[in-house]
Amino acid sequence: MADIQFLNVDLELESKHDISALVADLDKRAVVLHYDKDETRQLARIEAKSDAMSPDKAINELCEIIESCSKAGLKQWLSCSRRTFDLGFNSGHSPKCFNEAISADTLLRISAIGAGIEVTIYPVQES
Repeated sequence: MADIQFLNVDLELESKHDISALVADLDKRAVVLHYDKDETRQLARIEAKSDAMSPDKAINELCEIIESCSKAGLKQWLSCSRRTFDLGFNSGHSPKCFNEAISADTLLRISAIGAGIEVTIYPVQES
């Protein structure tokens, strides 16, 4: 039987404008999982390098990385139409009740940088 578990937090970015300086800044201290651009938009998915054991810690680590970006990177951050922390979880059959808290301080930090939160739950992989 599979257990419910927190996997990771991905930072998802989307912009109609160039975000190459922002992605380059983030790439110095995080992992760029995906960066794609075409004539209408640019998309990026970023993950912290550490194996944070909770969404709260992972989000704070990513916030710290964002806050340390260059002036050009921060300007591009503000141009993004999507700045989302995507919390990933594996679903499962146990425990009966599972929760992960995000502190009020972390929520304020997310709000201060103009980001949002979403949750992705992956189905149980039956053998």
